[in-house]
Amino acid sequence: MSALTNYWQSLKPQEQRLLLIAGAVFVVFFFVMVVYRPLNNAIEDAKQDQLKQQELLQFVQQSVVKLKAKGAVANTGGKNVTQIVNRTRGRYQIAISRMQPSGDGLRVNIDSVPFNQLLAWLDELVNNHGVSIANIELSQDQKPGHVRVSRIVLE
Repeated sequence: MSALTNYWQSLKPQEQRLLLIAGAVFVVFFFVMVVYRPLNNAIEDAKQDQLKQQELLQFVQQSVVKLKAKGAVANTGGKNVTQIVNRTRGRYQIAISRMQPSGDGLRVNIDSVPFNQLLAWLDELVNNHGVSIANIELSQDQKPGHVRVSRIVLE
């Protein structure tokens, strides 16, 4: 430390000022590049993710409303909802984690499924087999474009 102090004192006042200014510029540059810029980029990424999530939520809500509206008019033709679900899910690669009869309907849980496949499957159930969707709860999965169905009640 004494060597550094001796070196500093051996410099001319102009050189000392120059080193102080260069040090201050370096500290500001370091702060901007290591702290401010990564935080700013993370905030922008979070905003973009939030916009994507809001768009997905709106799309899901609109799709659910459409499916419920179509399902309210249909008739299953006397077939069992469980049989219809089991027969159609294979075409859309729907891996059902839990099925539980409840009254006239069927409660279904699906761990992870591509959203478009889920919509196509529900569309077939509603339009071709007369199944109605009484309730549905979705959440986004970690995989892009996939959702988790925590509960869907089919009647």
